[in-house]
Amino acid sequence: MSEQQNYLDSLEEIKAVDSEEIKAANMPIDIFVHEVKKTHMVAVEDFEALSKLGYPQTQLDKLQVLNGALSVAQLNWETQSTSKEVAQAKWKADAPAMHDLINELYDNMRFAYRNDERLISVLNEIRDGDSNADAVMDLGRLGTLGKDNPDPLIAIGFDITLCDTALSESERMGDLLAEVNGTMYVDDEKKVIRDKCYTLVKILLDEVRDYGKFAFRHDDDRAKLYASKYLRDQKAEYRRNQNTEEEQLEDVTE
Repeated sequence: MSEQQNYLDSLEEIKAVDSEEIKAANMPIDIFVHEVKKTHMVAVEDFEALSKLGYPQTQLDKLQVLNGALSVAQLNWETQSTSKEVAQAKWKADAPAMHDLINELYDNMRFAYRNDERLISVLNEIRDGDSNADAVMDLGRLGTLGKDNPDPLIAIGFDITLCDTALSESERMGDLLAEVNGTMYVDDEKKVIRDKCYTLVKILLDEVRDYGKFAFRHDDDRAKLYASKYLRDQKAEYRRNQNTEEEQLEDVTE
């Protein structure tokens, strides 16, 4: 069965995990998935010993299925996260030109419509807000205002096609802003699913590791296969750094 199918088959169970029960990952998810795969392989080899202690085959199978689902959930989140970064970068790059166009339209309309109180009143209302959403709306309203009242603008030599540009840019920037806001300010569903799936896998992984460590408690080398190499390496690195700092401190105080 493919990892994608594992994901689809497990989605209902994953979503059912209570948000308050979500466990925080203590290592990169990709490394975690790899460690689960290795632990699963070891447990398959040792299943006879584990089963004698009451460890069920169904749990081992479920670990493999949910870990495959986690791989897909992580990929989905990475793709979404990349899309967010692209949208943010695009908005940051394009926003100055949008504001320049708004200012160009507004300044020309302010002059062209200076003797028309109604149109000047509309312009005053357009420049009332100061948010990104207001700017996108301003651009569209200015484009519409210019297209509906072109003669005074044409009379001062204004390029009336900029009103069409304003309308198309307002739509494009509005879509871009919606993408940015949709990924920045709401709890992203793909990340929540990834975290819930991780939680289910972590529970199953901890269980099989407990069984393995107990089954091989008199065999240090085998028992070590049921522990996290990543966390072991992290602890070793921490101890090395601590020793280095202590040695440097001793050199300074001598």
